[in-house]
Amino acid sequence: MNEFAGVKVANLSTGMKQKVSLIISLVHDPEIIIFDEPTNGLDVITAKVVTDFLLELKAEGKTIIVSTHIFSLIEKICDRVGIIINGKMVLCDTLANITSEKSLEDKFFDIYLETAGELA
Repeated sequence: MNEFAGVKVANLSTGMKQKVSLIISLVHDPEIIIFDEPTNGLDVITAKVVTDFLLELKAEGKTIIVSTHIFSLIEKICDRVGIIINGKMVLCDTLANITSEKSLEDKFFDIYLETAGELA
Protein backbone atom coordinates (compact mmCIF):
# COMPACT_ATOMS: atom_id res chain seq x y z
CA MET A 1 0.00 0.00 0.00
CA ASN A 2 3.00 2.30 0.46
CA GLU A 3 3.26 2.84 -3.31
CA PHE A 4 -0.27 4.26 -3.26
CA ALA A 5 0.18 6.50 -0.19
CA GLY A 6 0.20 9.72 -2.22
CA VAL A 7 -2.51 8.72 -4.68
CA LYS A 8 -6.04 10.08 -4.31
CA VAL A 9 -8.64 7.35 -3.83
CA ALA A 10 -10.58 8.72 -6.82
CA ASN A 11 -7.60 7.82 -9.03
CA LEU A 12 -7.38 4.19 -7.88
CA SER A 13 -8.75 1.18 -9.73
CA THR A 14 -12.08 -0.30 -8.63
CA GLY A 15 -10.27 -3.14 -6.86
CA MET A 16 -7.93 -0.77 -5.03
CA LYS A 17 -10.88 1.40 -3.97
CA GLN A 18 -12.55 -1.70 -2.59
CA LYS A 19 -9.41 -2.60 -0.63
CA VAL A 20 -9.27 0.92 0.83
CA SER A 21 -12.93 0.65 1.87
CA LEU A 22 -12.30 -2.70 3.56
CA ILE A 23 -9.27 -1.36 5.43
CA ILE A 24 -11.14 1.74 6.59
CA SER A 25 -14.04 -0.33 7.90
CA LEU A 26 -11.73 -2.64 9.88
CA VAL A 27 -8.99 -0.32 11.17
CA HIS A 28 -10.79 0.49 14.43
CA ASP A 29 -11.51 -3.22 15.18
CA PRO A 30 -15.33 -3.02 15.42
CA GLU A 31 -17.44 -5.76 16.99
CA ILE A 32 -20.09 -5.42 14.28
CA ILE A 33 -19.03 -5.04 10.65
CA ILE A 34 -21.37 -4.30 7.77
CA PHE A 35 -20.22 -4.97 4.22
CA ASP A 36 -21.96 -4.27 0.94
CA GLU A 37 -20.54 -6.57 -1.75
CA PRO A 38 -17.15 -7.00 -0.01
CA THR A 39 -15.59 -8.87 -2.94
CA ASN A 40 -16.89 -6.59 -5.68
CA GLY A 41 -14.15 -5.45 -8.06
CA LEU A 42 -11.53 -7.74 -6.55
CA ASP A 43 -9.50 -10.28 -8.47
CA VAL A 44 -10.11 -13.93 -7.62
CA ILE A 45 -7.10 -14.25 -5.29
CA THR A 46 -7.85 -11.08 -3.34
CA ALA A 47 -11.52 -12.07 -3.09
CA LYS A 48 -10.44 -15.36 -1.50
CA VAL A 49 -8.15 -13.48 0.92
CA VAL A 50 -11.07 -11.23 1.89
CA THR A 51 -13.43 -14.20 2.31
CA ASP A 52 -10.87 -16.04 4.47
CA PHE A 53 -10.36 -12.90 6.53
CA LEU A 54 -14.12 -12.58 7.09
CA LEU A 55 -14.11 -16.17 8.32
CA GLU A 56 -11.29 -15.28 10.75
CA LEU A 57 -13.28 -12.32 12.05
CA LYS A 58 -16.30 -14.59 12.47
CA ALA A 59 -14.18 -17.11 14.39
CA GLU A 60 -13.09 -14.24 16.69
CA GLY A 61 -16.74 -13.67 17.54
CA LYS A 62 -17.30 -10.59 15.41
CA THR A 63 -20.76 -10.00 13.97
CA ILE A 64 -20.56 -9.65 10.21
CA ILE A 65 -23.49 -8.42 8.15
CA VAL A 66 -23.07 -8.88 4.41
CA SER A 67 -25.22 -7.60 1.59
CA THR A 68 -24.41 -9.53 -1.58
CA HIS A 69 -25.88 -11.33 -4.54
CA ILE A 70 -23.07 -13.88 -4.57
CA PHE A 71 -24.61 -17.03 -3.16
CA SER A 72 -21.29 -18.85 -2.73
CA LEU A 73 -20.03 -16.06 -0.44
CA ILE A 74 -23.19 -16.29 1.67
CA GLU A 75 -22.85 -20.06 1.91
CA LYS A 76 -19.21 -19.75 3.03
CA ILE A 77 -19.56 -17.15 5.76
CA CYS A 78 -23.16 -16.75 6.91
CA ASP A 79 -25.04 -18.55 9.67
CA ARG A 80 -28.25 -16.61 9.15
CA VAL A 81 -29.69 -15.29 5.89
CA GLY A 82 -32.22 -12.62 5.19
CA ILE A 83 -33.68 -12.37 1.72
CA ILE A 84 -34.92 -8.95 0.70
CA ILE A 85 -36.96 -8.52 -2.46
CA ASN A 86 -38.22 -5.10 -3.54
CA GLY A 87 -37.18 -3.62 -0.21
CA LYS A 88 -39.13 -6.16 1.87
CA MET A 89 -37.62 -8.89 4.06
CA VAL A 90 -39.36 -12.00 2.75
CA LEU A 91 -37.33 -14.61 4.62
CA CYS A 92 -34.98 -14.64 7.58
CA ASP A 93 -33.70 -17.95 8.91
CA THR A 94 -30.58 -20.01 9.43
CA LEU A 95 -28.66 -21.00 6.33
CA ALA A 96 -29.09 -24.64 7.36
CA ASN A 97 -32.89 -24.34 7.47
CA ILE A 98 -33.09 -22.43 4.21
CA THR A 99 -30.89 -24.91 2.36
CA SER A 100 -32.25 -28.10 3.92
CA GLU A 101 -34.13 -29.05 0.75
CA LYS A 102 -32.69 -26.84 -2.00
CA SER A 103 -29.64 -24.76 -2.72
CA LEU A 104 -29.72 -21.15 -1.56
CA GLU A 105 -29.88 -20.00 -5.16
CA ASP A 106 -32.85 -22.26 -5.96
CA LYS A 107 -34.63 -21.17 -2.77
CA PHE A 108 -34.07 -17.51 -3.66
CA PHE A 109 -35.58 -17.93 -7.11
CA ASP A 110 -38.54 -19.86 -5.69
CA ILE A 111 -39.23 -17.00 -3.28
CA TYR A 112 -38.65 -14.43 -6.00
CA LEU A 113 -41.19 -16.08 -8.28
CA GLU A 114 -43.68 -16.40 -5.43
CA THR A 115 -43.39 -12.71 -4.55
CA ALA A 116 -43.79 -11.80 -8.20
CA GLY A 117 -47.11 -13.65 -8.20
CA GLU A 118 -45.83 -16.55 -10.29
CA LEU A 119 -45.76 -20.22 -9.41
CA ALA A 120 -42.35 -21.69 -8.54
